[in-house]
Amino acid sequence: MNTLGQFLDDRRAAGVAAARQQARDGDVLAWLNRGAPPEVRLLKFDAWVRGQLATRLDWTWAGAAKEKRIEQCRVYLERLVLDLWRRGWMLDGKRLAAHLEGVLDNIGAYQRAGKVADFWPYFRACVDRYVGANAEEIQYEARTVGAQMGQLISALGIGRSGDGSSLPELVAQRAAEVGKAKAETLREKLARQREREAARKADATQPRLL
Repeated sequence: MNTLGQFLDDRRAAGVAAARQQARDGDVLAWLNRGAPPEVRLLKFDAWVRGQLATRLDWTWAGAAKEKRIEQCRVYLERLVLDLWRRGWMLDGKRLAAHLEGVLDNIGAYQRAGKVADFWPYFRACVDRYVGANAEEIQYEARTVGAQMGQLISALGIGRSGDGSSLPELVAQRAAEVGKAKAETLREKLARQREREAARKADATQPRLL
C-alpha cells in the first residue's frame, strides 16, 4: 500500500472539502451582511437553497425536469422560513441554514432508505410540519440568539447598516409582494371580464341587419 500516496490524496480531498465549506460559509454570511442590498442577499439565498436541494436530495426520479423540480421545491421551502418569521423566531445566517439543511437531510435519508414513494407530497409534508415538530427547541434557540445578539450590539455600540432586515424578513416581504401582484392581476382579469360582458350586452342591444 502506498502510504505516502494515500496521505497526499487525503490531504487534497481535505483541502477541496475545506474550500467548498468556505464557499458555502461565504454564501451564508452574505445573508447576514445587512449592508448589502436586499436583492443581492435574496439572490444569494436562492442560489444557496437550490444548491442544497441539488446536493442533499435524490433527483433521479425527476429526469429532464430536475431543474424545474428543484426550483419548485426552493419556492416551497420558503414556507419554513416564513413559519419561523410568523412566530417571531428571527434565526438568520448559519442558524437558519442549519434548519434548512436539517429538513433536507431528513428527506434525503428517507429517499436513500427507499421510503419515499411519491416525492412531492412527502416533501411538502416534511416542510410544513418541521417548525411545529421542533417548536420547543427552535423557540429556545431563537431566544438565546436574540439575547446574545442584543448584548453584543449593545456592548460594541453599533447599529444596523443598510436596511437592517433579517433574511426571514426579506423573504416575508417578497412573499407579500408576490401575493399583492397576484391580487392585482386578478383585478385586471376582473376588469377585462367586465369589459367583455359590457361589450356583449351592448352588442345584444344593437339591431340585427337581415
